[in-house]
Amino acid sequence: MKVHFITSRESLVNDRIALQAIIKSIQDAGHALASDWIDKAYERHQTGDYSSADWKRIFRDNLENIAEADVVIAETSYENFGVGYQIASAVHQKKPVLLLRSDNVDKNAFVMGVEDGWVRNEVYDMDDLDKIMKSFLEDNDISTKDMRFNFFIDRPIYNYLRWAALKTGKTKAEILRELVQREIKEKDI
Repeated sequence: MKVHFITSRESLVNDRIALQAIIKSIQDAGHALASDWIDKAYERHQTGDYSSADWKRIFRDNLENIAEADVVIAETSYENFGVGYQIASAVHQKKPVLLLRSDNVDKNAFVMGVEDGWVRNEVYDMDDLDKIMKSFLEDNDISTKDMRFNFFIDRPIYNYLRWAALKTGKTKAEILRELVQREIKEKDI
């Protein structure tokens, strides 16, 4: 599963150990980061050289990472417009989102008020962070679940599927699944 991780510059500076623990939990669970940007951002902060940052590319890359990710995890201990914007983008795309907030910061943050079926808010300390991460990742691991959706078709498609099902002894769903898998393989996606 691909995970997009979001945090603020302030959190990058003040909570480096927590951020490393979050990334470790993601990797230990066998998942990959959509982008491994933390070290580069921390290095930029250490040097204080933000002039070389291509903010348009960074903005575009983050939105693309959200679109490609299966889930989004955001460390939200410090309020930040960019983090909020990315969370809103993920919610709009109906991505499962985990909002993490350290138990030692002000609890009056706006982002903790986000209530949506796609969003889980959690206050953590270092002792329970890994447990929270594992729970969220397991609950949203699509590789362990079959996905279902409704699909409206016209009469010619229905007739073909019915004919192919009778001829092959497969279900209509199996026929469609094989067609899509063949298309994926041919496109090398």
